[in-house]
Amino acid sequence: MTLIDDIEYNTEREHLIIPEYGRHVQKMVNFAKSRETKEERNKVAKAIIAVMGNLQPHLRDVPDFQHKLWDQLFIMSKFEL
Repeated sequence: MTLIDDIEYNTEREHLIIPEYGRHVQKMVNFAKSRETKEERNKVAKAIIAVMGNLQPHLRDVPDFQHKLWDQLFIMSKFEL
């Protein structure tokens, strides 16, 4: 196997629901969905919300920006969190 065999193209990757946050946040959401207990999922979800807030600082000027971030998290998780 050569190095070129390990290349992963964006067209082969999972579709991003909200591309503004990027693939890493989507992977964190998928990780949160895989947690066994509700407490674990909530802990991971709160950490994801903190990261999302840092990635989108302009949302801090929007009223109820935490609510907006939680809405976006639920959308990214396909309402499975």
